Amino acid sequence: MAAEDMGQTSILICQVRSAKAEHKMDETNFLLRTKHFPSASKVVYLGNVTSTLISLLENPETPMFTVPPSYNEQKWSLETTSGQMKIKITSDSYWGLGLFNSGYLNTIILEGPINLRSRIVYDLTSSLPYKPWEFKHLSSARKWIKRKYPNLDEKTNQNSWLELIDYSNQRFQEIIQVMKDATEKVSQKVKINQSTEYWDKEKAGVSLAAAEFDLELAKGALADNNAPAVERAIARIEASLIEADPETGVHENESLEDVNKERIIISEITIDSQENSEVDIDSINQIDSVPLNEDIPLIDLTFESEQE
Repeated sequence: MAAEDMGQTSILICQVRSAKAEHKMDETNFLLRTKHFPSASKVVYLGNVTSTLISLLENPETPMFTVPPSYNEQKWSLETTSGQMKIKITSDSYWGLGLFNSGYLNTIILEGPINLRSRIVYDLTSSLPYKPWEFKHLSSARKWIKRKYPNLDEKTNQNSWLELIDYSNQRFQEIIQVMKDATEKVSQKVKINQSTEYWDKEKAGVSLAAAEFDLELAKGALADNNAPAVERAIARIEASLIEADPETGVHENESLEDVNKERIIISEITIDSQENSEVDIDSINQIDSVPLNEDIPLIDLTFESEQE
C-alpha cells in the first residue's frame, strides 16, 4: 500500500527505549508541563519517542492528556495539534509488567495531509538512534498488537513507517533534481552571455560554482537523512542561481546586500500542498521575493512559559 493511498490517518507503533521524570501533568487542565511546574501536578514519564516527536512539531498546541497517568506514570494518552496535523500518542506496557523502559510501546496516530505526516516521521526516525518499529521483546509485542489492533501485525506496522519515510525521501530527491536542472539551465545562460553594465559574468561564475557545491551538499545531507540540512542547501542554491542568472543576477556595481534582497521563499517548493504535489523548475523564478529587513517574529516552540 503506497503512502499516498493511506488516506489522512497513519497508525504507527514504536518501541520506547528510555524515559525520565522530566515532565508533569497539570492536574487542573490536564496539560503537559515541565518538571518545574509549581502548581498542582503529577509526574509523567513521556519516554524518548514522545519527547522527541513533540520537540520536532512546528508551533504545536500544548499537549493535553486524554488519559492521565495514575499509579503507573508511564501509562497515558495525550493529543496535540500542529497546523493541519493532529497527533495522538498512547503509552502502554507490553512486557515485564511495566517495570522496565524497554517494556513500553507508543502508539502514534497522525491525522492530516500526507506531506506533513511523512515529514514528521522522517524527522523522528532520523533523530532516534534506532529503528522505532523494531521491538525489544518481539513475541510480547506481537501479542500486544494482535490484542489492541487485530488488523495490524509487525510487518504491516514496519511498512507504514517505511512508506512515510520513503514519501519524504522521494520528494527531496525530486527537489534536488529540480535544482540540478535549474543549475544546468543557468550555466548555459552564463556561457552564452557576456558581461554588460547590468550583469557581471565573473561574479555569476562564482555564484554558479557555489550552487554546484551546495547541490553536492544537499545530496550528502539526504544520504544522511538530514532534512534541515537539505533545505538549507536548497535555499542557498536558489539564492546563488538568482545571482548567476543573466536575467536576474549580479550587476557590476551591485553589492551582495542588494542581491540578498532578492532571495526567494524555499518553503513553497520544499513543502507539498494538498492541491499540487508536483515540483516545477520554472517556479524557481516565479516565487515572490521577500526583503531581508522585514521583521520576523520570534516563535517559542516550547509548550510552556515556565523557565527551567
